[in-house]
Amino acid sequence: MIIKINEMNEKEKMEAIRKIQKMILEGKVIICGTDTLYGICVNALDENAVKKVYEIKKREFGKYISISLKDKEDIEKYAYVNDVAKKIIDKFMPGPITTILKKKDVIPDIVAEDYIGIRVPDNDVVRELAIVPLTSTSANISGEESPTSVDEISEEIKKNVDVIVDTGKCKYSKPSTIIKIYENGEVELIREGAIPFKEILEVL
Repeated sequence: MIIKINEMNEKEKMEAIRKIQKMILEGKVIICGTDTLYGICVNALDENAVKKVYEIKKREFGKYISISLKDKEDIEKYAYVNDVAKKIIDKFMPGPITTILKKKDVIPDIVAEDYIGIRVPDNDVVRELAIVPLTSTSANISGEESPTSVDEISEEIKKNVDVIVDTGKCKYSKPSTIIKIYENGEVELIREGAIPFKEILEVL
């Protein structure tokens, strides 16, 4: 089922979001557009739902998954935020950045073991759906091209999910920049994406 959410009026949109939120709490698998790519979104606190994501993507266990949250204020519920992380979060979130932070025990080890990648996407729909932390991993078979629109999602992926939320072409249409922030404040670039790493260093 594909829901073209941008073609709905405000009332229809809110009804659809409420239905999808309920599906997420029931352990269903959703695909939704973000600001960067289309992602497979399940309740990241539900280990059985997370297992489905690994299976659908043919992703090896231990290759950990990031999460998306509704607001940057939620980050401290799931990870430890030091002063360096706070500066980056305040400047770049919501936006196309993934910060890898020391995780709290509330996040299951199947999602991430010691450090967790966290996003607050610059996309209102996926953030509305994030009444729980959502898995934030591209809607593709591992190693294949990441989709930036519904048309680019493979049939194999489509047939294995419960609903696809079409939010149109992704705003940035390229992956997020990933940085790891260590407890001592050191910052490591893992992947340069939509935000140049030099812009992050300037903030620091």
